[in-house]
Amino acid sequence: MNDYQFSVDLGGMISILSEHLYSSPDVFLRELIQNGADAISMRAEKENGTKGEISVTVKKNKTITFIDNGIGLTEEEIHKFVSVIGQSSKRGDTSYIGRFGIGLLSCFIVTDEIILRSRSLKAPKYAVEWHGFADGRYSVMSTDADIPVGTQIAFSCKPGYEKYFDADFLADKARYYALPLPYPIYVSEEGKERVQANVIFRSIGGDNTRKAMLEAGRAVFGADSDFIDYIPLESPTGLFSGAAYILPYTVSAAGGDKRHRIYLKNLLLTENGSALLPEWAFFVRCIINTNKLRPTASREDFYKDKLLEDAKEEISDCIAEYLERLSFRDRGLLEKIGELHGTALKSIACENERIFDIFMPYFEFETSLGVLTGEQLIDYDKTVFYTPDIDIFRQIRPIFAEQDILLVNAGYVHIKNLLLFASKRDIIDAQPLRENIIEDSLDECFHEERYTKLMKMFSKSLEKYDCRIVMKSFAEQLACLYSSNADAQLKRDIERSKEHSDAMFADMLEAFGEEISEDAKTVLYLNCSNDLINRLSEVNDDEKLRTFALILYVQSLIAGGYPVYSREMNIMNENLIKLIEWGI
Repeated sequence: MNDYQFSVDLGGMISILSEHLYSSPDVFLRELIQNGADAISMRAEKENGTKGEISVTVKKNKTITFIDNGIGLTEEEIHKFVSVIGQSSKRGDTSYIGRFGIGLLSCFIVTDEIILRSRSLKAPKYAVEWHGFADGRYSVMSTDADIPVGTQIAFSCKPGYEKYFDADFLADKARYYALPLPYPIYVSEEGKERVQANVIFRSIGGDNTRKAMLEAGRAVFGADSDFIDYIPLESPTGLFSGAAYILPYTVSAAGGDKRHRIYLKNLLLTENGSALLPEWAFFVRCIINTNKLRPTASREDFYKDKLLEDAKEEISDCIAEYLERLSFRDRGLLEKIGELHGTALKSIACENERIFDIFMPYFEFETSLGVLTGEQLIDYDKTVFYTPDIDIFRQIRPIFAEQDILLVNAGYVHIKNLLLFASKRDIIDAQPLRENIIEDSLDECFHEERYTKLMKMFSKSLEKYDCRIVMKSFAEQLACLYSSNADAQLKRDIERSKEHSDAMFADMLEAFGEEISEDAKTVLYLNCSNDLINRLSEVNDDEKLRTFALILYVQSLIAGGYPVYSREMNIMNENLIKLIEWGI
C-alpha cells in the first residue's frame, strides 16, 4: 500500500473563505490585525520595553502595506505556518487570537498576489521574503531589505474590490474591528498624515467614569440620544469585561436592532450577542471583551461549550444585580426603564422570576379601582379578579367599583399571563371571572310591573340604536348599565360609517350589516334600586322620558368606556339643553 499526500486547491479554498466562511471581504483587515496582535503579544513575552504598534498604509495605485512590530517570522516558520493551510503558530495556545492558520489567505479575497517580508526576533541577522499567488504558487528567499523586527505585508487590488483599498474605509474598519486594542493602529494614505483608528478607549476612572463610559457607548453605537445609563460587566471568574448600555427608546423583545460589539482578545468577533446575552436583556447594547472563550473557525461567533454558558449566566447576573440595586438606590430610574420597555418586559416577566420581581412593582394595570401599579396589586389582601374581555370589563367595571371589588382588565397583551404567573407563585390571589358574570352580578327586579311604562318608552326611544331595555337591581348609585357584544358593536360601527359614506359604499355597508345576527343588540339595564329610575317611573310626560332615555344611553356609553361618536354627543347636548330649558 502506498501513502499519498493531500493536496489543496487554493482557488477553491479562497472561494470557500469568501463565499461561506467570512461574511464580508473586508474581513481581511481583521485577520491581519489579529495576526499582528498575536505577533506583538509574542514579542512582549520575549522582550520588555517594546511598545506594540500596527500601521496600515494605502498607496495611490491601490496597494496596501500592513506593518506590525511583532516577533516576526523565520524562514522555517514561513514554510510551516504561512504556506501550509490550517497550520498555526498559535495552535494549542489560547492566549493568542489566531488559531486556525488561514488568516493570511483571506487577503486573496481582494488580491491575487501577496508579498510578505519579515525579520524575526529569534534570528534578527537576516530578513525573509515570501511571495504568494492566488493560484497556489509561492516562493521564499532571504532579503537584504532594511526592515526592523516585525512583519510587512503588501498586496494590490484585484478588479472589483477597489472600495476596500480606501484609507478612510480602512480606518473605519480598523476602529470597528479593534477598538479596545491596547496599542495603536495607524492608518494613512500616501502623502497624507496618518491617523490613529482606535482612539476611543483610555484609562477611565474617578468621578468622570460614568460620563466617559456613556460618551464611549454613544461613539461606538452612534445613538441618536444619550443612553439612560451603563451597567459595568465584570466577570467574577475573569471570563469577560465590558459595559451594557440601556437604550433610551422602546424596542421589541423579539425583533429590532440588536447590534453589540463582542471582542475576543480586544478584536471584534461578532455583533450578534445571542450566544452571550440572556434573551431578556433586549433593552441593552453591550461592549464585551473576553480572553478565554473559544471562537468558531470563521472567528465570527463563539464555540458553544460550558465556558460560554458560564459567561452567559454571569452576564445575566451582572445586569440583573444592577437592576435590583436600582430598586433601592434609584427607583425613579428603574421606573423609567419599566415605562420605556414595559410591554416587552412584561412578556419576559411572565416566565422569568427575577425579572418579575424587579419590574412587577412598576407595571401599571387598568382596574375597577383605577390605574394601579403591580406593587399595589401585590399588597392587595383580597382576591384580585380579572377578565381577558375588554368589553366585559367596561360593562361591569362600575358594578365592581361600587362594591369596592378589584377587577383587572386583562384584555391587554401579557396582563393575564402576569397575573397567572403571580398566582402560581402565591404572590397574588388572582381569579378569573366566571361565565355570565353580568347576569350573575345583577339581581332580579321584583316589582317589574311598576316600570312597564318606563321600559316601553325607553325601548321606543332607543329602538333606532338596536338597544333593548331590561330592568334589574344592582348598586344604588348606578342608574343604568350598558352591555354589548362583538356583533352588536360591529353593527354600531357600521351604522356610524354609513353616515359618512357615499351612496355606493353605504349600500355595501348595508349589505354587510344585514349578515350580522338579529340577536346582535345592545342592552341597557335600568336599576330599579336607583332613586332616579324610581322617580322617572312616576313621570307621565313622554317627551321628558324620551329625553332622559337618550341622556342615560349616552351616559352609560361613556361610563362603560365605549367610543362615543359625534352624533351621540350631539344627542347628549341637545337633550341636556332641554333639561335646562325645563328647569328655567
